[in-house]
Amino acid sequence: MTCKEFSSMIPAFMEDTLDNDSLRIFLSHLDSCKGCREELEIQYLVDKVFNQMDVGEEVNLSKDLPEYIEKEKKLLRARKRLSITAAVFESAAIAAAVVTVILYLI
Repeated sequence: MTCKEFSSMIPAFMEDTLDNDSLRIFLSHLDSCKGCREELEIQYLVDKVFNQMDVGEEVNLSKDLPEYIEKEKKLLRARKRLSITAAVFESAAIAAAVVTVILYLI
């Protein structure tokens, strides 16, 4: 992923609308690129300041952004486990259907 691609994905990341593959690539690039981490911090701070000004809450960038990133990493892991579980159930359903057909034909 290029830094330009990363930058264009920041709004979707903050809106939690990235698909699993995009989120995985985004987070991987974030871990390896200091410049993009700084760009995310800036955009996150600006977004939070404008959205929080009406509410009157304080924005703690050193706490809020790492918590949000960790939440997204956990979400990605949970989605991966769910995909694996769904694949196992799908395989079991197909196997059951095949066995049913074989038993019906006998």
